[in-house]
Amino acid sequence: MDLIVSGNPFAHSRDDAPARWLLDILWLVLASGEDTNGEYSVIEQFMPVGSGPPPHIHPFEDEAFYVMSGEMTAVIGGQEVVLGPGSLGHLPRNVVHEFKVTGTEVCHCLNYYTPAGFEQAILGCSRPAERRELPPPGLDAWDSTQVVRFFNNYWVAPANLPWAQQKWSRG
Repeated sequence: MDLIVSGNPFAHSRDDAPARWLLDILWLVLASGEDTNGEYSVIEQFMPVGSGPPPHIHPFEDEAFYVMSGEMTAVIGGQEVVLGPGSLGHLPRNVVHEFKVTGTEVCHCLNYYTPAGFEQAILGCSRPAERRELPPPGLDAWDSTQVVRFFNNYWVAPANLPWAQQKWSRG
């Protein structure tokens, strides 16, 4: 019997991972679908106080995030939770969610997506980070082409779209 391997072994660090800037956030793509044969992706994020996305859904992937430092307040399917260091949040696909960094320091977390693919939205809509640090505040306007494209693609959809609301109401 042959052993089935789902992907090739790999190791990445934040020092060699693709570093991107979008929405005042530093995104480090630690594992992509190319690395994992499409099974999952992992993104390390550094987010300033006050940052966070509007209500949205991920129609094709489940998301989990692990907070390593800082704090965020998330609204997941209408329920508000505060996540601090050592907290894990799980977001099944098609659940409306949003969050805001609410602590007094940068929120540092790991995001896990299964299956992989969301990282392609980050890579396609962001800009290469000039340094491995937070981007200059306000670098991306909410109505800029890259931000509008980021929140209106295959992997991310605004929660106010009629089809997104229908999916949410069906569970």
